[in-house]
Amino acid sequence: MAKPQHRTREYVAAYKAIKRAQAEGQILWCVEPVCKYPSRHIYPHQRASVSHDTTGALILGPSHLHDNLSEAAIRGNKMRAGKRRRWAL
Repeated sequence: MAKPQHRTREYVAAYKAIKRAQAEGQILWCVEPVCKYPSRHIYPHQRASVSHDTTGALILGPSHLHDNLSEAAIRGNKMRAGKRRRWAL
């Protein structure tokens, strides 16, 4: 199930705006602090997503899907670091 931050009106509107802009052939700008692509341009054929700030409350704008997922994984791994896991047998 999607996180609550992905069900807000603002998120849905931002997602639709990104998809509409790409369908019109517009080149978008990746807002992630660390972009893993040679250019911050998001071309219409590339997968894009809606980027949030670190709290998940503020929508920053479009980002490359890979950049957004990478940033989320880094943040999630930092949150889990040091926590012991109990494995059920």
